[in-house]
Amino acid sequence: MKSIGNLKINKILELMLIISVTTMILISGFVWIITVRIIDMHEAKLFISRSVSIPGNTMHIFIFTVISSICFIVTFSVRSSNRLNGTYIIFVTFIIEFILELICIILLNFNYNGILLWTFANALIYLKKNKYISIVIVAATVSYLFTTHDLVKLFINIYDISAYIRVCSTSLQTVIFFIYNALNLMTVVSFILCCISIIVNKEEIIEKNIELNKQLEIANFDLQKANIELERSLMDNARLAEIRERNRIAREIHDTLGHTLTGLAAGIDACIALAGDEKTPLRNQLDLLSKVSRNGIKDIRMSVSSLRPDAPDRLNLESAIKELVENTKRVAGVNIIFNCEDINLKFDEDEEMAIYRIVQESLTNSIRHGNAKNIEVMVKKNFGSIGLIIHDDGIGCEKIESGFGLRHIRERVNMLKGQVNFRSENGFIVEAMIPIRWGEEYG
Repeated sequence: MKSIGNLKINKILELMLIISVTTMILISGFVWIITVRIIDMHEAKLFISRSVSIPGNTMHIFIFTVISSICFIVTFSVRSSNRLNGTYIIFVTFIIEFILELICIILLNFNYNGILLWTFANALIYLKKNKYISIVIVAATVSYLFTTHDLVKLFINIYDISAYIRVCSTSLQTVIFFIYNALNLMTVVSFILCCISIIVNKEEIIEKNIELNKQLEIANFDLQKANIELERSLMDNARLAEIRERNRIAREIHDTLGHTLTGLAAGIDACIALAGDEKTPLRNQLDLLSKVSRNGIKDIRMSVSSLRPDAPDRLNLESAIKELVENTKRVAGVNIIFNCEDINLKFDEDEEMAIYRIVQESLTNSIRHGNAKNIEVMVKKNFGSIGLIIHDDGIGCEKIESGFGLRHIRERVNMLKGQVNFRSENGFIVEAMIPIRWGEEYG
């Protein structure tokens, strides 16, 4: 589809072509008509004596000019119809037009060469390769300069259109001279308008390209940022998947082998109680079995601890959040109030880690982006779920856009099958509801 600028330029080229072919046809037709009139009036001898040169067969010149004009219209129509996309084919059409133009100019004895300006303007529009543009521009410029009537008549004898105009009556001479000069002037003016339109169109294209480059740079930056976030998200997901798998194996060991050994140890202790205090071989054997089974339980606990290395020493969820709050208050110098109901529940490590990270990310966003001075963290127990509310007195935001931090909070909540909402009211509020999967209390 053509742009508005190209359509405007194309209209100017059409106007230039109409002016040029009209001028050539009028000149050749006028010379033919006047020549016939001179012959009919038996004034040929007088006219020849006054003229420096005379053309050849004026009727043939007129016919050739008309045919050439039709060729110009056809080649221009094909070129502007978007059916020709090959630069080589377009260049060939220029060569054909250029040869016909030179022939027409010579046959008209250089009384009009404005058609070369039309070719010059066409080359600026349709030729894409610089080498072709340079060839056509140089050829058109040199040809235009060296086909000027006043310059050529210094070297060779050529007729002047004014000699034929003077054959007409005085009143008609004025009209013909006016039309002739007006057509020449219109050719030059339309060429200047075409050049101005080309320059303006090129500037618009450059501005659009600059704007497009800016948009591409922004898109590239956003893409790089998204890739970084994706990498971090993948790493978090991989770590959570690893934690889940290790927890599953730990539970399997604890619930199967651990329980079996615990039952076995209890059974042996019962047998020892029945055996009494007398040191018999049976009692000694039972003491040995009890010791081996308890060592086995210790080994099981060590294996579970190796799968969850932080399990024996880690804080429960409430204590971990309290420690996070105290550290943040000390480092950032903000006032943080932590309210927690009696939540003595034990979650899987991935759940506790996600809840902990949600609180941590919310505190970071409040301090870094909200410039908050006071933050309230509330954790409360609901039926089958726990609720998190982090409310700060920061600057908030008119339009909530999910940046890196908020997207990670939402992803963590979604992984736990929960829900999260963000609101900007007297600061910023993060509300999350996370369903409870495990009801085992901390010991």
